Amino acid sequence: MTIKIFDVGTKKEINKKIEEVKFEERENYLKGEHYMLKEILEQQETVKKATEQDEQKLLETAMEILRAKNVIFTACGTARYAAIIGRYLFSKIAKKFSEVIMAHEFQYFVDSVDKDTLVIAISQSGETADVLEGVKKAKENGAKIVSVTNVENSSLDRISDKIFFLNCGPEIAVASTKAFTGQLVVLYLLAFATIYKIQEGKIKLKEIGDKIKSIIDKDILKELSEKLKDKKDFYFIARGIDFAIASEGALKLKELSYAHAEGMPAGELKHGTLSLIEEGTTVIAICPKDYTYEETLNNALEAKSRGGFIIGVSDEGNEIFDVWIKIPKVDEIFYPLLTIIPLQLLAYYLAVAKGNNPDKPRNLAKSVTVK
Repeated sequence: MTIKIFDVGTKKEINKKIEEVKFEERENYLKGEHYMLKEILEQQETVKKATEQDEQKLLETAMEILRAKNVIFTACGTARYAAIIGRYLFSKIAKKFSEVIMAHEFQYFVDSVDKDTLVIAISQSGETADVLEGVKKAKENGAKIVSVTNVENSSLDRISDKIFFLNCGPEIAVASTKAFTGQLVVLYLLAFATIYKIQEGKIKLKEIGDKIKSIIDKDILKELSEKLKDKKDFYFIARGIDFAIASEGALKLKELSYAHAEGMPAGELKHGTLSLIEEGTTVIAICPKDYTYEETLNNALEAKSRGGFIIGVSDEGNEIFDVWIKIPKVDEIFYPLLTIIPLQLLAYYLAVAKGNNPDKPRNLAKSVTVK
């Protein structure tokens, strides 16, 4: 079969390279459970598969990150929270300052983007309209584009200078779970590559993957979801690298349960939001025993003293917690890969308890291809 492509305006034939797209046929109907739960439970394997990155490409990209005058992450929604964690990793491991700009706002900053800028674009689908628009403008200004996506031959794949795939397989549920952890793994590897410790990073990440199964306690989260299903407001608080997990946990909950949920740095609680805390208000504190532990506990105590119902996500219990969701002890930079799992499950079971379809939340699409 011969295919010819013509310019609509000039009527002239255009020469285009035809590429064969690899497609793996999969069953589109899942019996007995939701895709979201299936994808949450796959994350032990997701972490391991995401480590399967070309080490030479990781090193080359890491050197470009270190050489760049400006490093900018651009993403939307869940991917932006992965980018915020990437920013912390680059600062902590590579000692490299970077910035995170929402993709739909990036176009307003491109005047300061030039050949000395490296843009890291993150998109599960590789088709997010806002991400693509900002990337195209940045590329026109001479910036190098490094992308992290889950879809080969996507639009983002084709316009990037370097691309890293998540290797986690198709993500069917609208609310992203395993793609988020895959994005984090790639960012961890890039950070470790800047200090020539890729192998060490891979070993540690695989160890974290092995710990994920141990924190999936369905019973406690099902029971908690039944208690919380009539609650209207949820506040997620954390500090440091876990701030993004507070925001992502809140996003998951409001996507699926249709309740108001807000994630914020714990230190911001007293700058306005504390006025909303009253008897029975649910506050979820992500406070692993790291450098943020004591200060986050103090903020949780401020909420509890005003009647807040405190759920603690930590490797260490505390009398402040009304409910303690226990996670394993790990090196402090790896906590996000563990703290997010129970929050995803909580959002899932809360949706089920309220009779919502967790795979297809109302008004939302898997790929946001419009502005």
